[in-house]
Order: sequence, then structure tokens, then C-alpha cells
Amino acid sequence: MGRDLRLFYLFRLLATSYLWVPIFVPFMASRGLSFRDIMLLGGVYSAVVIVVEIPTGAFADRIGRRAAMMTGALMMVVSCLVAYQAHGVTGFLLSETLAAVSMSLCSGADSAYLFDLLEGKGASHTYGKRESTASAWHMAGSAVAYAAGGALAMIDLALPYLITALVALGAFATAAMMKEDRPRIAQPRRPLALAWRAWLGHMRTALAEVAASGRLAWMVGYSAVVFVLLRATVYLYQPLLTAQHFSFAEIGLIYAAVYLTAAAVAHRGYALRQRIGDEPLLWILLGGLALSFVLLAELRGVWVFALLGVQAMANGLYSPLVKPLLNREIVSSDRRATILSVESIVRRGAMGVFSPIAGLYGAHSAMQLCGVIGMVGFAILAAVALRRVVWRGAQSL
Repeated sequence: MGRDLRLFYLFRLLATSYLWVPIFVPFMASRGLSFRDIMLLGGVYSAVVIVVEIPTGAFADRIGRRAAMMTGALMMVVSCLVAYQAHGVTGFLLSETLAAVSMSLCSGADSAYLFDLLEGKGASHTYGKRESTASAWHMAGSAVAYAAGGALAMIDLALPYLITALVALGAFATAAMMKEDRPRIAQPRRPLALAWRAWLGHMRTALAEVAASGRLAWMVGYSAVVFVLLRATVYLYQPLLTAQHFSFAEIGLIYAAVYLTAAAVAHRGYALRQRIGDEPLLWILLGGLALSFVLLAELRGVWVFALLGVQAMANGLYSPLVKPLLNREIVSSDRRATILSVESIVRRGAMGVFSPIAGLYGAHSAMQLCGVIGMVGFAILAAVALRRVVWRGAQSL
């Protein structure tokens, strides 16, 4: 198991090491896109994820998690090569579509692979700790990629996309060396209509499981609110830092510092859960994130870096905290990747609504909008949680 864990961590490091993240807004602007166009593409990205998320989750459950991860890595290679050549909205629309499919193939499948790998060795109880380590690898890889991407952008804004394609090839090779996650069982050939009906049945069962579990549904809603706030930073940091006259290389280093902070928190995620407790951390994460956006829209100077640090800590804690809690509520492992895909659909759908609205109002107003979303989301989630506590108390009488 040790070898496969090391390969899994390496896959997490490589699969999301996107060197273009710190510079994609100015890069797309240099190719003729406005901020509104860029945010609209973000909405399209989320819409594509919604369309393909459950089918790709079912693919991972029925064909194999490792196969999904390998396919997703190859799709990212193609996405980066398309973006490298793109001029205008159409080319980037294709690139974003491919990137969305890539993310969907890996999302849920990697977490399900890790959980099942541990469960097969009787070590599923260590999943929270292993997820924290994997998240730290992911964040550390992103930090190195962002620093490199900013430096490469000083030479050519398109160069980070080309190098990311090579890194994604490395992720594919890493997944190919990992242990097969399930035995290959010969399946009888069935008509396409019957096969599609079986997949639809699998998806409906997964959706029903989410709807039937109040706690699981609440966790999905919580994940959606936090995800929108964290994902928004990818779009909003670049205009914020550019307005303060930072170069591409400096922006890359700032992104790297943010993600190194996140990596440190992710590495300590399991220990923080043990020391503070899951429930307090859920509220600290969301409350701190919401307040940081409210302040970031108004403050400047050194306070900006302090608030970026708060958001970095929230980013590092998000996956090690939320993923184990989601997995703990899933009853059947056969539907694990599909249910995790349902969660991804909900949060991506929320981001798909946010992105075009943010594009209409500009980066500064979008920062304020994030603060409002965080505060309102906190209030609604707290009200639902309180109602569930009161209801359980009444049931016990």
C-alpha cells in the first residue's frame, strides 16, 4: 500500500499544478477577452461540469477510479494546448470545456480511490489523516507551479499553458503506475439502451441517498458556499494585485505564498480536527472566510496580505475537513464517486450562477458580493443546523 499511497500523493501534486493560474486573466485579456468574457467562461466551465459530473462519477464507479484519473489528466493536456493556440472567445470556450471534463473525471474519483485503497487494507479509519497529507501535496504542488508560472509569464504569457500540458502528462504517467482499484470482471455485452438505463439507475440511486440524509445534504450545501468563495479568489486576486502594480513574477510568488500557507494548514488538517473538533472548525472556516471578503473589499496595503493569509488557511482546511465528513456520511462505496460528483455538481452550479453576475459588476463589486454570500450562507446554514438539533431533541422526548 505504501507505494500506491506515494504515487497517489504525487498524482495529487501533478494533476492540479496549473502554472497558468496566476496569469490567466491578463493572458485572456491579451487575446481579446474582457473581464466579463472571462467570468462568463467561468460560468460555462461550471455548466459543463454540471452536465458531465454524474456520468463521469458513474464512469469512475463502474469502470475504475484510476481509469478516470488517467483520462482526466489527458484531457487537461489537450485543454492547455488549445488555450496556448486560442485567440478570441471560441478557442477559450473549447479549452474551458475540455478543462471542465478533465476536472470532472478526476473529482471524486481520486478521493474514492484513496478511500477504497485504505479500506482494502483495513485502514479506512486513517482516511482523514491521509486526505490531509494528499491536500498538502496538492497545495505544495500548486505553490511551486504558481511561482514558476509567474516567472515564465515574464518571458511569454502563453508559456505557462505549454508547461502545464507537460505536467499533466506526468500526472497521467503517475496514475498509470498506480495499482488497479478494482479487479477487471468481464461484463456481458448489453444493448446500448440497457447499458444507459443501468447508468441512469445508478445515478438516481446516488441522488436519492443524498436527499434521504439530512446531514449529507447539509454538508453538500456547506461545501457549495465555501467553494464559491474559494474559487472566486482565482479570478479576483489577479485584478486586485495588478491594480497595486505587482508584476507577473511577483503575483506568481504571492500566489505561491498563499498556497504554501494553505499546504501547511492542510498538512495539519487532521491534527486540527482532533484538537478543535469538526463542528467548531466548520463555523470558523466559513465565518473567517466571509469576514475576510468584507474587509478585503475595503482595506489596502499590508492588510491585504493578512486577509489573503486568512483565505489561504481556509483553502488549506477546506478539503481535509469537508471530504472526510462527506465520505463518512456515504453508506455505499459502490456509489461513493457518484455521490461525491453530486456534491461537485451543487458547488459548481453555485459557482456557475456567481461567475456571470460577478462579470457584470467588475472585480471590486465581486469582492463585496463574496462577503454578502458568505454572511448569508453562514446564517442559512446555521438556521438549518439549529432546526435539525431542535428536531432531534423533540424526537428523543
